[in-house]
Amino acid sequence: MVQNFLAGRTVVVFGGTGALGSAVVVRMLADEAKVIVADASTPASTNANPNVRYTTVDALDEESVESCFASLDAAPWAVVNLIGGFAGAQAIVDLDLSILRRQLELNLMTAATITKHAVRRFKADGLGGRIVHTSSRVATQDGHNGFSYSVSKLAVVRLVEAAAVEVRDDSITVNCVMPSIIDTPANRASMPTADYAKWPRASQIAEVISFLVSDASELISGAAIPVYGRG
Repeated sequence: MVQNFLAGRTVVVFGGTGALGSAVVVRMLADEAKVIVADASTPASTNANPNVRYTTVDALDEESVESCFASLDAAPWAVVNLIGGFAGAQAIVDLDLSILRRQLELNLMTAATITKHAVRRFKADGLGGRIVHTSSRVATQDGHNGFSYSVSKLAVVRLVEAAAVEVRDDSITVNCVMPSIIDTPANRASMPTADYAKWPRASQIAEVISFLVSDASELISGAAIPVYGRG
């Protein structure tokens, strides 16, 4: 018998309309969670999942994130953050500082803002909770020809480590997953000669996230979980 750890619990998925986000939403619904998708835009009614509540939020605007949490009737059980951005190859000698700033904003600042207000809401209700962010495999690599993206994803790992220590007495866990290239239609189109069979599927990563927001993961906090596939 499959045990649904999330039955009746609310999970907020930031960035839940993308390829990975859609897989996470499907998984959370399968776990019988009440799912709220918070994203920059909401899908048209014909594409919306009737079992999901959608809300518009600008994760780069702290007031917008704060309002998102304030609008909830009660603190969610879990917050999953899939918001981020990617920058292509660029050598240090050609470093465009505007790209570096943008990567830090998209990957670190959004995660930090979401963490801040998720923790505040969790603490206000006093029931604990789960936070899962998205880093990247590049956070473990040397960053050559990709400093802007890699350092922003490495910073997410440090955010997770710092936040986990600060909230460890509040029954709140903070973790992140570190995917390699995910098997999505967009990634296949951009790399048509790659061996897709080695890439992790969005549904597989969603399984890991499902575990990290479950009761079974209560001993895990401050972790960066590799989800590399076979690449």
